[in-house]
Amino acid sequence: MTIKITSATFSACVVGKDGIPADNLPVIALVGRSNVGKSSLINCITGRRELARTSSLPGKTLTINYYCINEEFYLVDLPGYGYAKASKVTKQRIQNMMNEFFAESKNLKGVIQVLDVRHKPSPLDAQMQGWIRDQKLNSLAVLTKSDKLSHQQVLKMREAIAKDLKIGFSMVFSAKTAIGKEDFLDAIEKVLAGLEIKGVEGKGRKPQSQPRQNAERSRRGGAPAGGRPDQSGDRGRRPSGRPERGPAPGKPADKPGEKQSDKQTDKPADKPKVQPSTSPETPGQAPEPRPGQSRRRRWKNRKKQPET
Repeated sequence: MTIKITSATFSACVVGKDGIPADNLPVIALVGRSNVGKSSLINCITGRRELARTSSLPGKTLTINYYCINEEFYLVDLPGYGYAKASKVTKQRIQNMMNEFFAESKNLKGVIQVLDVRHKPSPLDAQMQGWIRDQKLNSLAVLTKSDKLSHQQVLKMREAIAKDLKIGFSMVFSAKTAIGKEDFLDAIEKVLAGLEIKGVEGKGRKPQSQPRQNAERSRRGGAPAGGRPDQSGDRGRRPSGRPERGPAPGKPADKPGEKQSDKQTDKPADKPKVQPSTSPETPGQAPEPRPGQSRRRRWKNRKKQPET
């Protein structure tokens, strides 16, 4: 059963070791590059638009933010890495904060790596995935901003990202359309239960097109959705319920073994051809009519009588 979020509160903003919640609630960490959509993901699954502060400019989250969900576990938003315009001091401070977090979080249940589906993984993404794999942490790759691409482009990028990061499973998500929200909550439930995240995707997938469903049903021998059973194999054959067409009225039926050449056909006798007249034409008289010639044309073509 999918977990249902009934409460979500901002609990702590941590810079170093100080300020980490002292309770023993399970922790699930969100990691990813700057401006990849971690804050928007939190707002989407909790139903709170302003719970996590979002910004169109990368590198705004420079602290570790704890969000208590249902008073049962923490979702922790870690600072985004890989912001090129950040100073060396800022980059080093972010690296130190992340190292301290993973060292001090004794009740860490899993890590969710958030990636932008529009871009291939960076070397830092591959390095983070390799570190998660070395630590043998339960992890999940979530591909955000899927609404920016077509369905076919998402499938293509999903395959490329899985190949680059050497992962067997990833989840498509969109904070704008809430695609993948139910799948993400299913994954959270598995992480809290200590189960490996595999094959939880299903509710957020785009349905197959109607022609594809009809083709699959035809291969299985069933009827297409919203149509009649496929009768392509019965083409050319008369349905058994319809009687065969008999001979025309007044025409005797064919005898068995009788050939078409043996039949006597009653064809009308050929009309005798009319021979053209060879008699000399009388002056002043219209000539004999020719086929296709009007009377007026014949009268104009008559031989005039010589004058005396």
